[in-house]
Amino acid sequence: MNAKKTAILLHGIIRSRFDMIPLEKRLRREGYDACINIQYPSNKYDLNELCELVHERLMNDPNYTEAERVDFVTHSMGGLLARYIITRHRPKNLGAVVMLGTPNHGSEMADFLSGNKVLSRPFRWLFGPASSQLCTNIAHFKNMTEAEVIDYPLGIIASNISLNPFGKYIFGKTNDTLVSIDSTRLDGMTDHIIIPSTHSVMMFTPRIIDQTAYFLKNGHFDHTSKRGKIR
Repeated sequence: MNAKKTAILLHGIIRSRFDMIPLEKRLRREGYDACINIQYPSNKYDLNELCELVHERLMNDPNYTEAERVDFVTHSMGGLLARYIITRHRPKNLGAVVMLGTPNHGSEMADFLSGNKVLSRPFRWLFGPASSQLCTNIAHFKNMTEAEVIDYPLGIIASNISLNPFGKYIFGKTNDTLVSIDSTRLDGMTDHIIIPSTHSVMMFTPRIIDQTAYFLKNGHFDHTSKRGKIR
């Protein structure tokens, strides 16, 4: 019997499906029939190629193709990947999307690393072909032939703890070490919330896990509790 409700979990660049296991376990407790927690080669291909690779895997899974509802839960670049998949191969059973720390308008840290004479080479070596697509000068889906339409419930969680002592000089604004709060916002989003954490551990933070589950169930975040705050 195929799943009625499926969650797709997409980790960030140079991360692993194991990082998404706490969220996966919570979603199973929330009643999801299936969780497709995909390990994909995030630093081997650019976003265009990763989109097609992950989409092909999903299309071979009946828990994705035949589910009554499919939700996406993503961290960092996984949110960009979800946007590519939905824009190019939107599933007919699309439900809601939750993004954790996604650099929807790029990362000033990526700008700094890619522009530094000493750090640019190791940055490109470590992050691979998608590294340039994380910079702030990249406009995703801004051409006439591929328009992005966000008409589905989209909840975005940002964090505001920076562990980089030089972060205030690189960003000039509140950030989570790698992504600014401003960059996480996206036109058409349903709700946005800031929860104290730092970029690399957002998917392990209990309050973020709580808010993810809350949004998927209710279509908005819980702004009345201490689980998060509005800004």
